[in-house]
Amino acid sequence: MPTRRLMRRFMRRLMRQIALAVSGLSLTLAAQAAPTWLHGDTHVHDDHSSDGSLLRQTLGQGAPGNLSVADQIDAATLAGLDFLPLTDHRTYDQHYDPLWRSNRVLLVPGEEANGSPHATVLGAVDTIVQGAMPPGRSDPYLVQLSIWDAHAQDADWNTAHPDDGETNDDGTPNGRASAVGIDNIETWNIASDPEAEIAYAEDRWNHGFRTGITGASDDHFKEVWAIAGPGMPNTDVLAPNQTVLGVIAALRAGHTRLHAQEPVLPVALTATLEADFDGDGRYEALGGDEVIVPAGMPGHLRITVDNGAGSVVQLYKSPGHSAGVWKRFVPRPLAREEQWLVDVTAQAEPVWYRVEVRGPGMPESLNPSQKLLGELRAQTAPIFISTAPVEAQPEFPPPADGGGDDGATAVIGSRGEWNGFPDLAESGGLAHLVAETHHDGRSQLRYARRDADGRWSAPVDLVPQSTQARFPRIAARGADVWVVWQDERGWQRPHRSTIWLRHSADGGLHWQLAQCLRATDSRAEHPAIALAADGTPLVAWQEIPADGPFDVMAQRVGVDAAPLNLSNAGKTIRVAGPLDTRSSRMPASVWPAVAAADDGTLVVVWQDDRDDPDPLWTGSLGNGDGTNPDDWQLMSTTLAPGAGRWSTPVDIGAHDRADRHPALAT
Repeated sequence: MPTRRLMRRFMRRLMRQIALAVSGLSLTLAAQAAPTWLHGDTHVHDDHSSDGSLLRQTLGQGAPGNLSVADQIDAATLAGLDFLPLTDHRTYDQHYDPLWRSNRVLLVPGEEANGSPHATVLGAVDTIVQGAMPPGRSDPYLVQLSIWDAHAQDADWNTAHPDDGETNDDGTPNGRASAVGIDNIETWNIASDPEAEIAYAEDRWNHGFRTGITGASDDHFKEVWAIAGPGMPNTDVLAPNQTVLGVIAALRAGHTRLHAQEPVLPVALTATLEADFDGDGRYEALGGDEVIVPAGMPGHLRITVDNGAGSVVQLYKSPGHSAGVWKRFVPRPLAREEQWLVDVTAQAEPVWYRVEVRGPGMPESLNPSQKLLGELRAQTAPIFISTAPVEAQPEFPPPADGGGDDGATAVIGSRGEWNGFPDLAESGGLAHLVAETHHDGRSQLRYARRDADGRWSAPVDLVPQSTQARFPRIAARGADVWVVWQDERGWQRPHRSTIWLRHSADGGLHWQLAQCLRATDSRAEHPAIALAADGTPLVAWQEIPADGPFDVMAQRVGVDAAPLNLSNAGKTIRVAGPLDTRSSRMPASVWPAVAAADDGTLVVVWQDDRDDPDPLWTGSLGNGDGTNPDDWQLMSTTLAPGAGRWSTPVDIGAHDRADRHPALAT
């Protein structure tokens, strides 16, 4: 009997502990799900840019560099930033640098694309189309392809310092300002002229463009960190969750606000603009939103300013600066937070409102356009109020949609969602489709099956317990269907992506539990899968250790006891020297593809830059030509039937061009 009582007591205690753990987990998930203002910078460089660091910008790309990826991440950490992209010029190689990691700052993929005009693209999975200008095309074409490519990757496309490339000598927009689909405009680049950038943005909004705003240090040099380092100014985003996709979702929605990085006081001056048009007292619309209401509908704007003592709050109404300040407010000297309500009425014509806060402060730039007394301290994105959705009216509109029916069938996704990176496998008359679906900063994997009669099933969420499952690949042979993907479950500081598998033995009707194939202290990414003739899954992926380069790993599930490194042999690896942060040599092996022949032969191919004179860099003394890409080549290895080891990798590319993103078929 005492033993039974002890067992009951033990079980009650255990159940209480489980209940507390579940409750704590629920609270944690709820906290992560609540929209949160995250502080960051959307435009920062390091030595992976051809002009990153002072010596290399003044003397040339062959000069030593002193601004590593880790340097900028450390500077962002000291500045208290929550997120940071490294937007190096026309390259994605900084993300393959072993130093691209942080326990404190959420690292967001980034690139500064194109030449003139420039754009910062955040959240892409690789470098985007840029500089594509076929003969006979007009200026907007150059930019439009980049925007479409960025959106195909669910990335944010942001006009960088628009006073350089998008305007004529008199400040009016040129043809390159006519590209549609821009998500944000950089209205406060501390290295250029914020007044001209604001004027450009207001002109675009008056032409029906609907964008948010971003601020940028555009920092290239550690020598100016004190006055123009990362976070000067801050770009705040109201993110649905604290993940990369959460930051991108906020940017794409235009839910941004800007404020100076206060170098003296421990608090920041911030401004927020909201609107309520349904009279319920809840301010549902935020800067960046377009509110659709009938003409004559009354509403309220709410301006909230924190730590605004000594500044002036200026509310502008379209057309903006050219019409002068619409309303002005002066914060009280001792007030930490103040709010002002402004009555507005929807008009027949579209209108927008935005807030600037100006006042004295330490100039955060050597730029003479910065004012000591009337310096920008904070900005909000506009709230747009219209009677119907507004289409942009560019000076040079893109060609109209031809309107033809391409016969495509919608299988996965719905309007308002991003759906992409699909993969398709076919076996026994059945088609199996898997793809990513993004919504509110979350990524889920959807699977659909087409039966022999041509009917598609309703999509199924393959990973309901995850919100960051990405890059699925699928393979099928007979009734066996396997899906592999990359997953980051929970915290992304640091990034620790893992490789997962899920199997169906009845043609996709039912699925076994997911299994984690590979988890490391760093990143395992971009898996690929093929099924051998006997049904054994072959999975390959790219993986980086804490102190080495990316390599391609492969494992035959159920056969190999551990993954095999297929790409490391033959690489020359060198860490950076103390006098030149660009002197490291870390050749990357990335983006694997796999195939299995019917005779049992297995093949893995990948993208590799080991033959480049300075892999991952855009040129060094005597090597390269500015920002030309690395000498990426395709390398291949095979495992013959019955062989005990994979063959020595061979180069199958052409050295007069960069060969990238391989694909295989049997």
